[in-house]
Amino acid sequence: MCFWCGYQYRGGEYSPESESAHLLQCSEYPQEGKLRIQKPKNTPNVGIIFLVGKTLLIDRTPVSEGEIYGDFRIHERGHDMYWDTLKKTGVVPQDSEYDDYPRGRVAYNTKTKNYSLFLDRCILKNKSVVKEIMSELNLPTRRTKTGTDSHYKCYRCLWRGLQPSVNITMD
Repeated sequence: MCFWCGYQYRGGEYSPESESAHLLQCSEYPQEGKLRIQKPKNTPNVGIIFLVGKTLLIDRTPVSEGEIYGDFRIHERGHDMYWDTLKKTGVVPQDSEYDDYPRGRVAYNTKTKNYSLFLDRCILKNKSVVKEIMSELNLPTRRTKTGTDSHYKCYRCLWRGLQPSVNITMD
């Protein structure tokens, strides 16, 4: 369902592309948002990422419009806010929380002119998904560093981190 006008997507109709197409036509969606959607496709973006099952969900902002955060340009919306929108539109399970699923973020360092792609290990280990993210966000391969960050861990990765490194036996 569209957060702005209440439009109901039919079963299986929703995708990031269909959402963008709808928002360009939505009378309630802000004009500045429409201009952002219409930006050239080859513009690098900063953003936040979720992997829900095999579905990649990305909320993005062109780097030039990213929020300034110290020496970085970042996407202004957080994972929690984006997740709420995804729940309202029926894209993700209603009884889920944003930290249940693998996620990540892209930031641009204005001093080094490099991108940082921080991803949950569940995403990072799948090279084809990383490649798809890089392509979707138009990130330059040579200037993008990938890695993990303590903020972006799904419950599976958190659980692995809590596992004791020594086996304890009870007599």
